[in-house]
Amino acid sequence: MAKYSSGSMSAEDLIKQFGLQTGGDVGPGFNAKAGASDDDQTKQNKLLGDGYLTNEQYEELKDSDEIRQAYSDLHGQEAAAKKFKDGFISINTMDALFDDLSAEKAAEKAEETPEVQEPIQLSRPAATAKARAQAYKDTMMIRDGDYIIGNDPTVIADFNDQVIKNTEYELQPKMPNELHAARKEAAQERANNYKLAVADQLKSDRGRLELQEIFKS
Repeated sequence: MAKYSSGSMSAEDLIKQFGLQTGGDVGPGFNAKAGASDDDQTKQNKLLGDGYLTNEQYEELKDSDEIRQAYSDLHGQEAAAKKFKDGFISINTMDALFDDLSAEKAAEKAEETPEVQEPIQLSRPAATAKARAQAYKDTMMIRDGDYIIGNDPTVIADFNDQVIKNTEYELQPKMPNELHAARKEAAQERANNYKLAVADQLKSDRGRLELQEIFKS
């Protein structure tokens, strides 16, 4: 009867059965001397973290009967014989074995652990682009007639001032939900500003018509 089954081991099981450890911030190259072929040459496990397998632990386990049995139980005796043809397995194979042994528990942990959202900070070019687009909608879009027809220079000045203010705001780190809420509020504010601008324009048009009637008389 097989002693080990795929995915069934918890973090505590791995520690108790194989003498592993809870990892930490060990940095790159932690398992370089043992022959790790990962990009950062540091072994990691979804239950135990980075650096859960030291080079010394690997040396103790690489030719052990316990590791050989675990591999055989999961992948079959023939596959185990090939992997252990030199009398031991590589640290890369061992790391993969521990992942296989704990896969189901790791998946359960991932479902239980809520995703931690980090603040998002835009780069200056991205922040400036958003700031200019927003400033255009808030100033030029609703007052372009004032600038083109009425030759009102304050429209450009207001646009430039708004770009500066918007850029400072966009550079501030924000949570993803804050970005979404800000977009909704900005959209509503633009709609309100547009309605006010239309109302002002209608008033201005009526005023011009009244003046024309006066001059005609």
